[in-house]
Amino acid sequence: MESVNAQWAGAFEVVHDSDGWQQFRRLDPALFMPPATDGLEERARMCAGIHATWTATSGHMVIEAEGPEDGSPFDVLVNGVLRHRVPGAGRVSHDLDLGDMPPHSRVQVWLPHYGFLKVLEVSLKGQDVKVAAETGKRWIAYGSSITQCRTAHGPSEAWPALVARELGWRLQSLGFGGECQLDPAAESTISQLPADVISLCLGINSYNVAAFSGRTFASQVLGFVSNVRRAHPGVPIAVISPVLSVPREDVPNSAGWTLADYRKAVADVVRTVRERGDANVHLLDGASVFAPEEAVALMPDTLHPNNEGYRLMAERLGPRLAAVATG
Repeated sequence: MESVNAQWAGAFEVVHDSDGWQQFRRLDPALFMPPATDGLEERARMCAGIHATWTATSGHMVIEAEGPEDGSPFDVLVNGVLRHRVPGAGRVSHDLDLGDMPPHSRVQVWLPHYGFLKVLEVSLKGQDVKVAAETGKRWIAYGSSITQCRTAHGPSEAWPALVARELGWRLQSLGFGGECQLDPAAESTISQLPADVISLCLGINSYNVAAFSGRTFASQVLGFVSNVRRAHPGVPIAVISPVLSVPREDVPNSAGWTLADYRKAVADVVRTVRERGDANVHLLDGASVFAPEEAVALMPDTLHPNNEGYRLMAERLGPRLAAVATG
């Protein structure tokens, strides 16, 4: 029985060094401008949404990798059910028995969604092992830490991963904790990638660091959406405004805007785009994802959902995204 190496989905590029290690990039680095974009580049080297899929009747998975001490785990799924969750922190070597499986089962490994990772080997050895081709709609999901989902228990429980598996979509996660600032590097990458549906979750990072004011935010969102549209004519675009964060709703940041102001500006942009003739840009109101009491209960730090919160996000956003994708 041959060992079949992982073929990665969800990366913009995979970089191989002379010692055989693989490193991952989720953004085209051509428009990085150090030191201003160092934080974005760091997040873009994390592996949120990157995964590999095989079919097999039996198998052992080998994982040889190295990650930071605060890195997230690896998740291994068989037919959509979590079979193993193993550490990704430090120098790790895992040999995982997948146990009994129905013939030609679908086996997936999801790379740690937080922390810079290097992979020496991820492979599957067993009966009838083959790389499984990715199928379904190609979905680009751009957003903040609430899309990267560091606080999910594992990478397969990030809300975009849950939605992608439920809908049978091919996920390209562009969630960047603290770094969803409508950067040209993100816009350029989205423009280059193939897509059948695009979601843009905008506003919370801009509020938190007052990156844009009332003068600039809506204009920046409009330009970003318009350029993505120019690159992807006819592709459904879902613009998701910020989910509730109760302490921030009515508190102005240093630019003088509340989170509610940013949410309204996102909605105003979508309305404007639609009034100008693009009916395939849709608003998903982030304030409707959680009720206020749910936001309090499911966001222990008042900003980031916990694992249960991300599962609820998937349950509520998944059908709305499916409706956007089907028109």
